[in-house]
Amino acid sequence: MNEQELLNKAQQIVGDLSSMMNIDAKITYAIEASDDGDAKVIKVEFEGDDLGYMIGQHGRHLKALQYIVSLLINRELADGGDSTVYVNVDVGGYRRSRFDKIERIALQKAEDARILGDYVDMEPLPPAERRVVHMILSQFPDIRTESQGEAPDRFVRIIPVIEGASEESNADDANSESEADDVLNDEALE
Repeated sequence: MNEQELLNKAQQIVGDLSSMMNIDAKITYAIEASDDGDAKVIKVEFEGDDLGYMIGQHGRHLKALQYIVSLLINRELADGGDSTVYVNVDVGGYRRSRFDKIERIALQKAEDARILGDYVDMEPLPPAERRVVHMILSQFPDIRTESQGEAPDRFVRIIPVIEGASEESNADDANSESEADDVLNDEALE
């Protein structure tokens, strides 16, 4: 299925779902390549007044809506033999502002880790938000990150890389998964 057909299918599914749910909002759609370039990402954004109910407490409704839209779109694609696509749903810029906030916190925690010379743990985060932390901090050679804990309490540990320290002391713990595996495994569970 080409991008335009994929976009049309997403518009039909989201339009039908919005109609059933009596959602009065402007809906925009975009298709992008995933970070690894191997898959497509459909971005669906709802804009309008009084859409807080679509977000829910701590984004719970938004997460459920994204899951439903993703499930419906991928079910349609499976019937046609196409590969899985990722779906990102945002309401009123909530997800975008949440990711911006997570980035600011991660940068501050990284600075704290540098100053202390020891690791700093972030609060438990969902997989997509942990991925934001891993990606934003990957640009700093003096900081490394790893996910720790068990879902739903997985968190990111921010660790300063100390010059002159042995490779062993700077290596990942044996119990820690790689960043990419961490996000993929957690997203598969959700």
